[in-house]
Amino acid sequence: MRVDFFNCGLSGDSAGGGVSRYAWDIAPRKPTVATLMFGMNDVGRSRYAKDKNGPEVEAQRQSAIDNHCAKMKELAGLLMKDGSKLIFLTPSPYDQTGRQKTENLYGVDYALGACAYEARKLADSLNSGTVGFHLSLNRLNSEGQAKDPNYTIIGDDRVHPGPIGHLVMGYCFLKSQGQSPYVSVCELDAAKVQVLKQQGCAVSKLDAKDGGLSFESRESALPFPVDKGAQPALELIPFTKDLNQEILRVEGLQEGSYELSIDGQAVAKFSAAELKEGVNLAILDTPQLKQAQEALALLKKRADIYSSKLRTFAAVRHFILSKLQDKSPEAEKKALDEALERNKKTNFAYGVMQIETYLKFALDAEKLQKEADELLDKAYAASQPKPHLFELKQTKRVYAPGT
Repeated sequence: MRVDFFNCGLSGDSAGGGVSRYAWDIAPRKPTVATLMFGMNDVGRSRYAKDKNGPEVEAQRQSAIDNHCAKMKELAGLLMKDGSKLIFLTPSPYDQTGRQKTENLYGVDYALGACAYEARKLADSLNSGTVGFHLSLNRLNSEGQAKDPNYTIIGDDRVHPGPIGHLVMGYCFLKSQGQSPYVSVCELDAAKVQVLKQQGCAVSKLDAKDGGLSFESRESALPFPVDKGAQPALELIPFTKDLNQEILRVEGLQEGSYELSIDGQAVAKFSAAELKEGVNLAILDTPQLKQAQEALALLKKRADIYSSKLRTFAAVRHFILSKLQDKSPEAEKKALDEALERNKKTNFAYGVMQIETYLKFALDAEKLQKEADELLDKAYAASQPKPHLFELKQTKRVYAPGT
């Protein structure tokens, strides 16, 4: 299935911001399905500092949550009016129980919990789906900190999950969609030279010789390539079991050891007993995994164009240029220069980077968008499944006493 993904998120934005930029930043994409995740920038984290307390502050905190909920409802209404299905993503947690050096704005995560609760209520009222990032990440964070008080699945800033947290979030999202655990299932009988089961694959040219087996299989999907930085997440969630099983099972083999090769590439050695039980090829270095990694590399290049350029342009337009009454090039240049100076004086390096990136590359926006679109096309082309030659060759026979 061809699915076009568009990143319409903005660093530092809120649900209200999503509403205000809807007409020029979201609606033109004509999304058929939209995921909504806001909260971290809505709750007013600074109001939870140690020196902030009292009835007035409490009222401000509640007002921020109420405003977030109202804007989420408004944004959902705009999307549904334009024919989009909705999936609400509850906000990722603020780590208020970790030992990070960053100031602990205790109470922020309770506010995010309230946002998550309201997101579920809104989703239910609109007959839409919800993915519980807040609860899932908090549970894993609590379990980790029970073993090691210095543990965190969130970053040093208490706000941003890194690659490990991102894979957990991806797992939660895919599970919520009812994604099958199987890349493919291929079950064979070597003694009878027979295909017992083929799910997500098409087996042909099955042949038995010299105590081994060879066949061709065209799988309809690729294994999932887990980035090195996200590998520790596999110890936290049953990602492989639930989402990444590429099963090869062969019965009827003589006892002994067998080497599996795919397209002439040695993959692994298995015993006859292991093959009868079934082995998961998705976790091995196979031609299929290499193909998936090639597609991933293209998608990462595309994601970088969005995160480092296109979404930076959108952020500058949203936070600075959209507020101008005078839209002339001269007025925009003056506003950008003034904002750049302010950010430099306050040592806001991220803001400086955004404006400098806009000034340097914004005129290339159309070219960059085309490049991003072409990378998506290339990724789809690179990920098209191919037929592969599988060979099982016996490397060691086991003889029973007296034979």
